[in-house]
Amino acid sequence: MKEIIDVLENLAKKTINDCTFSKKVNYFNSETEEDILLPSGDEKYFSFWVRDCSLMAESNLIPDNLLKKYIEIIAENGQNRNETIFLKNGLYVPPYTIADHINYDGKPVYFPGTYDSGEDQGNGDFGFSPPHCDNYYYIMIGTYISQSGNWEIINEKHGALTIEESLERAFEGHNIDSESELCVSDSEKHTVDWGFTDAVKKSGKLLMPSLLRYNAAKTLQKLFYNKTEKSEFYRLKAEKIKESIVSVFYDNKTGWFYSATGKGKQYDVWGTAFAVYSDVAHSKKTLQALYDAYKDSTAVVDGYVRQILTTNDYSTDSAWESSLFPYNEYQNGGYWATPTGWYAYALYKYNNKTEILEDFIRHTEKYESDGAPFEWINKDTTECSGKNYGTSGVLPYVGLLKINEKLK
Repeated sequence: MKEIIDVLENLAKKTINDCTFSKKVNYFNSETEEDILLPSGDEKYFSFWVRDCSLMAESNLIPDNLLKKYIEIIAENGQNRNETIFLKNGLYVPPYTIADHINYDGKPVYFPGTYDSGEDQGNGDFGFSPPHCDNYYYIMIGTYISQSGNWEIINEKHGALTIEESLERAFEGHNIDSESELCVSDSEKHTVDWGFTDAVKKSGKLLMPSLLRYNAAKTLQKLFYNKTEKSEFYRLKAEKIKESIVSVFYDNKTGWFYSATGKGKQYDVWGTAFAVYSDVAHSKKTLQALYDAYKDSTAVVDGYVRQILTTNDYSTDSAWESSLFPYNEYQNGGYWATPTGWYAYALYKYNNKTEILEDFIRHTEKYESDGAPFEWINKDTTECSGKNYGTSGVLPYVGLLKINEKLK
């Protein structure tokens, strides 16, 4: 185990270093040169992404001073205030929504698929309101506090809000079903559930952002441990969300969790693994399903994970029911390492083995000179995209950390 930990820790450190670039930015009302964490080492995505930063922060390998700065960038530049912003083509940004990414000029971009921070941020292909996920990823403040011990940051003020207030407003989210506390999407004017399926259209209740909302509630519960009333409020929220996730998305016949209740109602491989990782799913059926999909190669190749089982494609020419990308490319059938750590944790709960991580390490070492770990790969053509990709290089290590905690 120690050898694997050392290999993945070194890879995570290298990846974070490769993804950190010195940029001239205007994040604090003046032009400065700052070290900024980008999603990949090849600068495929040239902006500050809230989601990718939050995920990599889970490693506790981002220095305190940089992580604090990233949080302040979001609080200062990346959160809408108390009024709805109406954009072209029927798009809108609800109050207190967190941006998808923040350009170097300090201007927020609320929608995927564009770097335009003005009135034209898309035509609805990537949703009519911003993705659910970034509101909950912003609550990575909990990671910073547990890492640094700096509790005072919640009293910092950015705009009209303290960080404590901005976190609570972010948790309120948008398009939430009040009865179940789950994230939802309209069938006609959809909302993207989270960034790694932003090119996929879904409707009804949504699994992945609801899991993120659950984790955010747990984080806020801990964050406000010395404020009894607030802590209890978020504990109850988390409890309700967890109950709803299991009752709405879990398929007792197979052990898989559905990705959505309307369009896109398919078994969600990443979501199921993340439900186990988040301690929401505990059934033996779920662990067995994930193990079988690994051993049968219906979900995993070389440690990279497909979003949909190869046996559960919606049609002969699309993995998802509705996707902007061709079959077996990118989010529509590509294999990714972002969920590898989640999947590894689930498999370890099943048989105390770390085979998927060993597969990932072998593949990374084999293709290191080509830029591995990659954003995603195509198993048939060996096509790959996104070199030295942040979440691919960091999250397998984060998953192993959780396995290691389980051993203690």
